[in-house]
Amino acid sequence: MDGMLGFKDLEQVTLKSTYNMKIGDREIDAGEVIAAFDKIQIANLREVVDGVTANGGFDNRAHVYWETTRALQINFSQGVFSKEMFGLLTNAKIIAPAQPKPVEITWRESLESNQSGAFTLKYLPKKDLFIYNEETGAKIENYTRDGKTVNITTPFVNVAVSYVYEYTSTNTEFCIGQRLIKGFLELEGRTKVKDDKTGKVVTGIFKIPKLRLMSDLSIRLGANASPVVGTFKAEGEPVGSRGSSLVCEFFILDDDIESDL
Repeated sequence: MDGMLGFKDLEQVTLKSTYNMKIGDREIDAGEVIAAFDKIQIANLREVVDGVTANGGFDNRAHVYWETTRALQINFSQGVFSKEMFGLLTNAKIIAPAQPKPVEITWRESLESNQSGAFTLKYLPKKDLFIYNEETGAKIENYTRDGKTVNITTPFVNVAVSYVYEYTSTNTEFCIGQRLIKGFLELEGRTKVKDDKTGKVVTGIFKIPKLRLMSDLSIRLGANASPVVGTFKAEGEPVGSRGSSLVCEFFILDDDIESDL
């Protein structure tokens, strides 16, 4: 009797294009690797099966069963990724213009006026300022501004300032809701398979020939949150003709191809 098998991490995951496409300013050919993950931190693969039965006779019992794999749902979490990987896994359109697009950013800071009643902002405001006395919360309406220098005429007052400034350096825009890829990708990944009887570790290969990215980004942030984590979803679709279709192929090799021995 063969030993029981155990699975380990999902590693060396690659996403390849199945057609010519463009990502940002990069031209991608069919079959080219567009994203590679050395190690997926948490991965879950779930087969979705449609079942149909033919019933009849006493008690209308089922006599014939048909089961068809409809899809293979994939969820995985990854903490570190490139900009291209983030765009792919959120299926968000990536815009990296030759000329940087200005980004309006809301900025808040606490400052103290000097003996002349003036203080200097960190950034140059694009629009109006909103100034408040930090002790009383009262809004300060009377002020003058010359560039970043603001004068409220009252010396040694702690103020809270809110304004909008323009960030004009290089940036990359991800348009979540605008699809980056409308077609399909191909996924290949590796895992370690261990025979619990012999202790031998070999390589297992997952292949999903038709993968559809699903825009369902889920990120948990916070001081007490785990530092892992974007959770991404994809779905493997069936390929092949009737009676010989498949969603995923899994190969257990005779060797550990990562081993130096």
